[in-house]
Amino acid sequence: MGAPLLALGLGNSLLWSLYLLLTRHVVSGARLDAWAYTLVQLLAAGLVLLWVGRRAAGSWAELLAPWTVGYAFLRVAINGATAAAIMYLAVTQSTLLATISVLIGAASGWWLTRRAPPRRDWAGLVLLAAGIAGFAAALTSEAWRGLVWLGLSESMAVAGSWLIAYHPRNRSTDLGARSRFTGEILVAASLALILVWSMLGLAGVMASPWAGGGDAFGRIELWLWGALAGVLFRAPGTWLGFWTINHTGVQTYLIALTAMPFFAIALEASAAYLGWVAPPRLSAGERAAAAIILAASVWLIVVRMKAPRAADP
Repeated sequence: MGAPLLALGLGNSLLWSLYLLLTRHVVSGARLDAWAYTLVQLLAAGLVLLWVGRRAAGSWAELLAPWTVGYAFLRVAINGATAAAIMYLAVTQSTLLATISVLIGAASGWWLTRRAPPRRDWAGLVLLAAGIAGFAAALTSEAWRGLVWLGLSESMAVAGSWLIAYHPRNRSTDLGARSRFTGEILVAASLALILVWSMLGLAGVMASPWAGGGDAFGRIELWLWGALAGVLFRAPGTWLGFWTINHTGVQTYLIALTAMPFFAIALEASAAYLGWVAPPRLSAGERAAAAIILAASVWLIVVRMKAPRAADP
């Protein structure tokens, strides 16, 4: 992975860190419905990418293609598990523990390709596992519920990354075609989300989006913030993520994302200094574990910079 690709991967991590900070501030501060906020941003991001790729060949029927529908419902499951995780975990905790995706990616890549991770990665992987284990050990019994949900979320997210890596349309070099492909997935995910939400509402598992005269979508702030997050963060973040997976491979993409929690910590501390959010609080054990995770992240990024792409299937 050369410097330009590394810069792109780290830039994508920074983008998602900004998104997390905005979401925390907006959703909690304005008391917006988290599901409605997610749906609006998915739809806004998908529509803007479809507009960018409007001249590429394709049809609306692609939204109903089995692969697209299956991936859309997978994204809904990921969002649901992530939402459940952050009910028990703070943003800083969840982003640090989410680096477990690198370990899941290494194990799944080994299983899929029958090739063990490169020898140079092992020190970083072991260090990362130790840091995550140390961080998990410092969690309260209540926060462990969040860790279980987060593990499920990251496992599904890694599976989704492999699906994207193997999809022929993600290998296109045409900007319009790639934008249309990404936009179709995001729009399909928004449709799947409203369907699942409605079914859960009918089953009495949660409040229906149509209850109370449509209160979930009845606030102008929701549409404004959701559309802004979709256009500024969800659309470019998803597009860059798919592009990075195509050019560097799944594992290198996941390794670049390990920088995200440290961007998030720095941004959250800055926002707290300005009085926008509560300052992040980590125990001494969590800070020590975070330092180990950071060291592992730096190790893995550095060795990937020196490695040929062929080493990451």
